[in-house]
Amino acid sequence: CDCNIHIATLACCYSHCFIKWFAMLLPFIVKQPPTIIKQSMKEHIVDPKETMVIECEAKGNPSPIFSWRRNGKYFNVARDPQTSMRRRSGTLDIYAKYNPEQYEAEYQCIASNQYGSAYSNKIRLMLYRAPVWPREIQEPVVVSAGKPLVLPCDPPPGPPRPETYWMKSLPQDRRVSMGVSGDLYFSNVLFNDSVSDFCCNTRFPYKNIIQQKMPVVVKVLISEYNHRSHPDGKQRHRSVVEAAPTWLSPSGSSSSRLVLQGEELLLECIAAGMPTPYITWTKDGDTLEVTSRMKVKHFNKLIHIPKAAFEDSGEYVCRATNKLGYTEHTITVKVKAAPFWLEKSTNLILAPEENGRLFCRADGVPRPTIEWFINGEPIEFSTHQPNRDVSGDTLAFRSATVENTAVYQCNASNQFGYLLANAFVNVLPRILSPRSEYIKTIEGTPTFLDCQFFGSPVPELRW
Repeated sequence: CDCNIHIATLACCYSHCFIKWFAMLLPFIVKQPPTIIKQSMKEHIVDPKETMVIECEAKGNPSPIFSWRRNGKYFNVARDPQTSMRRRSGTLDIYAKYNPEQYEAEYQCIASNQYGSAYSNKIRLMLYRAPVWPREIQEPVVVSAGKPLVLPCDPPPGPPRPETYWMKSLPQDRRVSMGVSGDLYFSNVLFNDSVSDFCCNTRFPYKNIIQQKMPVVVKVLISEYNHRSHPDGKQRHRSVVEAAPTWLSPSGSSSSRLVLQGEELLLECIAAGMPTPYITWTKDGDTLEVTSRMKVKHFNKLIHIPKAAFEDSGEYVCRATNKLGYTEHTITVKVKAAPFWLEKSTNLILAPEENGRLFCRADGVPRPTIEWFINGEPIEFSTHQPNRDVSGDTLAFRSATVENTAVYQCNASNQFGYLLANAFVNVLPRILSPRSEYIKTIEGTPTFLDCQFFGSPVPELRW
């Protein structure tokens, strides 16, 4: 509308401006159940020497009030002298000067108003512990030339998992390499390995701290000499005993791996032997086809798949071969899946007598179980509403009423994890203005007739 054409169009201009203004004002006018808008990760690592923060933010009208559960029970924040909740927020601040271990638990935030309650994920609070590597005296490692050797690292545990590497001028190759455990493997040792500076170093990513284990001294014994001489009388060089391949990691002839879809998959085979064995791989009886999704590292000793998929399931056989023979190890890989969303529940705004549905469609391996809750309580234990029907992953409403207004939770779970989604159902009249209104005006002046309306999808307005 052009407000400069003539006065008759002024009402049109006012109406257009009002709709814009009302759209912004609507969240403050329309009553709305709570919605969680911010929360901490499901696995939340904190430093107990600092303020431990567990986030929980929500919106709603009226503004929601917050409460917490710890290990499934009500957590009285007000009675804990080391814990406080932020104003207009559910975020917890924990000042654990004494016994911080008592706060290592599972937390869940609840945001409530008169129209319902929304629940956060279950947040597992884990304490970061400063790594302490004991200053033990490392005894020299004595080994005969040609024999295998494993130098353990054994760093302090996380969380999170530390990163390990070895400091030594000796390059890693087919003979010497670090395993996924962080240990240093020698398929066979040579006299040149007699050094005193094998040092395991570990980086702890939470604080980016690097620590070093006490150096390991390796002494290699030349146990055998070949005293036979050449016809010219010169003595042969020292030699070592040769050996057919055997496994250093993993042990035995077979093992199995269970990995979740999307997680990192590492398949490792490290063999002992003299001469150093070569490693080759097959999958399901055929030569392993290296795709763009995988990398073969550490001189064929390691298969690295950053994000496992169902097609990675199968039987992987690694073979270690040298001139004296070979050995094989079969790794059976099974890929399962924690629940993942196909269609997640979203908020539903209905007019009285309107029909609507909430969907909770998830998949996983094994297939997840679907459970419905209303304001955090199992729906089967709530007050029966004849116009509400649960059918597997669908919650249907027929001829909705104000009594259906609530926050509904959908939980999809299997043995490997769970998903939790909140979705409110808000039953609102389409016309928000008074049903009957009397307006006085002056003849010849513009008059604005206000009709506040609401709906989803946006309804067509007719006068």
